[in-house]
Amino acid sequence: MSEISSKDFLELSKMLPELRFEYALTQMIEKQNLWGLYGENGWVMLKADEDACIPIWPHKEFAEAWVKDEFPNCEPKQIDFVEWLDTWLPGMKNNNTLVLVFPLGDDEEGIMLEAQEMIDCIEDDLKKLAANDPN
Repeated sequence: MSEISSKDFLELSKMLPELRFEYALTQMIEKQNLWGLYGENGWVMLKADEDACIPIWPHKEFAEAWVKDEFPNCEPKQIDFVEWLDTWLPGMKNNNTLVLVFPLGDDEEGIMLEAQEMIDCIEDDLKKLAANDPN
């Protein structure tokens, strides 16, 4: 089952990385999940200069489209949002692992940030949502 239409896929692919980042945060919070790549050696991690980072996406289709030649045996795997916020990000912070949000390819990189920065962005968005919730 497709999460997004091919039209939406194309429109999102044309967005600037900063806008894709904001979109990804909103989607993760709304859908309560996100996507990473998982293979025979576990979750895919990339090297960015001297840092390790984990790429994530808001939709399975983008993770599938991103699978590169270097990761032929990997497939998209869903990550629960609460687990991401409560377990993954604190662990990544302790390990100095960065997050690469919504990369599209070699030419269209995503936003890379530290785990604590990701936690702060998510908490800010959750506070805004709570402030706007009439209940």
